[in-house]
Amino acid sequence: MSKRVNAEILKTDRRIISRKLLTGELAEKDLVNHLKKLPDVSENAEEITCQLHEK
Repeated sequence: MSKRVNAEILKTDRRIISRKLLTGELAEKDLVNHLKKLPDVSENAEEITCQLHEK
């Protein structure tokens, strides 16, 4: 994983979004519109299995 920070990710971090909603810096309707514009990348998901070992 790269150690470079993506500025777009920082702008959309959940904590930052919550703070902006609380302070009125971001309107909920603007957030909803932004989320609707995001592409559906569900086809890129991979199913993984995890086996837990009992002691």
